[in-house]
Amino acid sequence: MDGGVKMRKQLMVLLIHQIFWFGFSFVMYLSKRDQLYAKFILFLVFFYQLYLIAKFVGNTRKASIMITCFYASIFFFCQLIVNLF
Repeated sequence: MDGGVKMRKQLMVLLIHQIFWFGFSFVMYLSKRDQLYAKFILFLVFFYQLYLIAKFVGNTRKASIMITCFYASIFFFCQLIVNLF
């Protein structure tokens, strides 16, 4: 596969992940009073959807899991930094 095509696919996955994580943070903002298990289930649903999108774009299963975990960790790290201030 051409390097440029692969890079475009990764950028598309990054953009989709950012949109979904923004949506996740908005939903979490709206559900401040929900129980912890409901928030965890919501996280699992978003995480699985993002994994499927990464897999659909053309990544392998292992690469899709790694990409999704990486972007999720970056999202939670940035959210932690924002909540500190």
